[in-house]
Amino acid sequence: MWSCRQSPRQSPGSGPLVVADPCPHGIPADLCAVLCTDTPSAIATVDPGRPVGYALALDCHLAGTAPHRLGDIQLLDVIDGAERLERWITALRTRMIGVFAARHPPGSKAAPPGADPRAIAPVSRWLPDQLAIVLGVSIEEARALLAGALRFVQVLPATLADWEAGRIDERKAATIAQRTGVLSDELAREVEAAILPGAAQAHQRLLRDRLRRAIAKADPEGAKRRHEKAKADRRMSISRGEDGMASLYLGGTAEQTEASWQSVDRLARAVGQDDPRTLAQKRLDLAHQLLQGTLTITDLGSVRTAVDSVLAAAAASTGTAAGPGPADTGAAGAAIPAEMVAEAVAQALQHKPDPNEVIGRKPLIHVVVSLDTLLGGDRPAEIVGHGPIPALTARALAAGGVWKRLVTDPLSGALLDHGRTTYSPPDGLADHVKARDVICRGALCSRSIRELDHHIPWAGGGETNEENLYGFCQHGRVMAGV
Repeated sequence: MWSCRQSPRQSPGSGPLVVADPCPHGIPADLCAVLCTDTPSAIATVDPGRPVGYALALDCHLAGTAPHRLGDIQLLDVIDGAERLERWITALRTRMIGVFAARHPPGSKAAPPGADPRAIAPVSRWLPDQLAIVLGVSIEEARALLAGALRFVQVLPATLADWEAGRIDERKAATIAQRTGVLSDELAREVEAAILPGAAQAHQRLLRDRLRRAIAKADPEGAKRRHEKAKADRRMSISRGEDGMASLYLGGTAEQTEASWQSVDRLARAVGQDDPRTLAQKRLDLAHQLLQGTLTITDLGSVRTAVDSVLAAAAASTGTAAGPGPADTGAAGAAIPAEMVAEAVAQALQHKPDPNEVIGRKPLIHVVVSLDTLLGGDRPAEIVGHGPIPALTARALAAGGVWKRLVTDPLSGALLDHGRTTYSPPDGLADHVKARDVICRGALCSRSIRELDHHIPWAGGGETNEENLYGFCQHGRVMAGV
């Protein structure tokens, strides 16, 4: 533990420093009370009888020797304190790097720290090198750290402040910085203001989903341009792995990829339960068969029609009646040779399906789109489970889709609020809540919704309406009741 008890007017090491409130070092108030202690001793004593938390976490060199003396709640408190302290330290480092970068902007000239003041050189020559030496990283990593830290300091100060205060961690801060990098500084701060209030309680997937929606809402025209550029870059590639394995990557539009996934998933689930393969193995095996042409998806009705035609032609040539009836007999009960049936099926399967024809059922893709978007507005729509898509793409999907109307405007009171008249939500309300929540409301859960439950329990007077209904996975609903 260290002490901040030195006077601002004194040089470092010359005496106690009186710390103003708030701490001039940017230490959060709840941590400053511990760090800036009046105790002159440099070594703190672990006392399980005192309130644990940040204080005990800061004494981690001693706390680590006495975990068996702490209860579960105390252990979690120490873990929480250590996490908060780590967040503050990493954010403080980022702020210092950002200030270092801002002090030496691109194009400027200065002497490197510690060098002869006359050794002036462009900062781009030595700035990354200096940081790389201090941190023990490559020059490329140092450049990335300088650019990222400068963005936090100059463009996303609120994100950095939340990071320093321990409300968000480094991963969340980096996600916000990276995703808003496609926006102007002004729009990035607008998205930051919309995202930060709920960032602390959101897991990574939920944070990314919220960022997608906020960015699409703040910059719909930009979202359209970025979509078209990304669409032009669609590709398929292979990555060779270890142990004789490899990965196949397909990067395409959300609607195409979702449709392909739904098709393969439906095929895999249709395979008999006696098949020993896992669902994931079935998906992969079937996808490879489809791509290699060893599996053809043919409409069963078309096959039956073709078989009947072949059998009818064969029966006509032999004078045997052949019509609707059991697969191996004619309508009049005359047996049809097995060889003839096999030949008929083989001939039917030789007819490849039209590549422009939709075979079997269309993949089920849930798209949530507002009425004003369908009428020409630029508000993004959303593919459930994926995220926002441009309005133009939504209208194109609408042209060939089957739509189910969900009223989500102020006129929907009767549909979305059933009060105490029913416990189970009607289909319209249930569909609305599932489309709204998409993923489980459980703490830091990212599973898909399987069940709905009342936030205020029905037995406690809770009503059946959109505000009181939450979507959960099965585990999330159990935990919500604990």
